[in-house]
Amino acid sequence: MMTDPASSVDMANIVKSVTSLVRGKVFSWQPNQTMLGQVLPGTIPDELLGPAIAIARFKFLTHLPGTQLITRERSADKDEAYGCLDDVAAGKMIVLSPNGLTVPSNPAASDGEPYFKPYPDWQSAGTPAWGGYW
Repeated sequence: MMTDPASSVDMANIVKSVTSLVRGKVFSWQPNQTMLGQVLPGTIPDELLGPAIAIARFKFLTHLPGTQLITRERSADKDEAYGCLDDVAAGKMIVLSPNGLTVPSNPAASDGEPYFKPYPDWQSAGTPAWGGYW
């Protein structure tokens, strides 16, 4: 592996694809998109370095001949890493901005729009539940 030039090319391609995957998951959550201008191209947040390494390691090991290096633990690490990225994409895990100071705000489920009830709330205006004014 160390002397084969094809391995280094494969590893470079894997790192590039995993970096793109991580960046895509981070920026798929709308509040993280405000950090887009602050993030250097080709970098990932520090919080996601471990999951990125687990995914890249598993991808590299799966393309090698023989499967004795693929263990249950490495497979579980890879699955946990994908779960972590899914949490980032869903806004369940907050990723700090590159300056480490700003945290994206979590908007309402309606993409930040204020919540308005779909009908007038007559009960909160003092009307009995049985519809006394109808």
